[in-house]
Amino acid sequence: MNRRVQPPAPLPPATARPRASAARHAEPAFGWRHWLSHHRSAAVDAGRRLLARPLAAAMTLSLGGLALALPLLLWCLSANLQQLVSGLRRSGEIAVFLAPGLDAQRAARSAASVRAMPDVAAVEIRTPADGLQELRGIEGFGEAIQAIDGNPLPYVLLVQAADPEQADPVAEALAARPDVDQVQHDRQWRQRLDHLLALLQRLAASSLALFGLAALLVIGNSVRMDVAARSEELGIVKLLGASDAFVRRPFLWGGFWLGLLSALLALALSFGARAHFAAPVRTLAGSYASTFTLQGPDAVLCLATLACGVLLGCIGALLASTVQLVSDRAS
Repeated sequence: MNRRVQPPAPLPPATARPRASAARHAEPAFGWRHWLSHHRSAAVDAGRRLLARPLAAAMTLSLGGLALALPLLLWCLSANLQQLVSGLRRSGEIAVFLAPGLDAQRAARSAASVRAMPDVAAVEIRTPADGLQELRGIEGFGEAIQAIDGNPLPYVLLVQAADPEQADPVAEALAARPDVDQVQHDRQWRQRLDHLLALLQRLAASSLALFGLAALLVIGNSVRMDVAARSEELGIVKLLGASDAFVRRPFLWGGFWLGLLSALLALALSFGARAHFAAPVRTLAGSYASTFTLQGPDAVLCLATLACGVLLGCIGALLASTVQLVSDRAS
């Protein structure tokens, strides 16, 4: 009995064949997605390790936050002082007290003569009555003014120099006039204030360098202790072929979290200090008829503080983990 043999089925066309090999090699085994995935898992693991050691993490964050808060407070103090005296530093206003006994006509002629000077931009006359009314408005002077018979105040000329930087020669020329009794110009006071502000800014920069180094050492020491505690685990991972970058990655994320949280703590302390001193400063400014209010860190300073904290944390973690890995390899 003959058996008919079926012919083999024809092969599908080349375009219809499954491209298993191409699909298998379309994405490399260790591409950027795997790199990002490992970074994400390392960041989460570093955060969990911090939460697993709340006491040690709190001590490290407290030291790091205080180290970053001190230069931040100094910088805020310098910015507030600069804002407070921004109008006085370049005002160029000169107070000219005329000789006692001058009447209104002679005071007007003196004002016209001063106004004709080439380096003078404007002249304003303050009468003795204006000065007395201004003194009455100052707290504590009302009763003293009532006890005085008459008005002993002279006429005052408020002279505005055309160029604030060239106000000193104008003040010297006004002081040499025969109808002038006294000239008040805040040049020396403004110079001292400029020196004080420059000193505060330099002190803030120096303290940032010193206390930033302290924060870096604190975070680096915490990361170094974590690396030493996991030395056996890291040794096994290295035997399996892991690179130094792969091993350091979780510790770098640990330094990132420590630096970020330290910077947030420093900002919280700064805003807390601003809230604590805002009311007394407002009361003091109100007693001098000023609307000055204490300001905290602005958006740029907040971002700079966060960036500085993260940078210090990552650098400290990188140095500590590298030194520990090198020492473990040498031993």
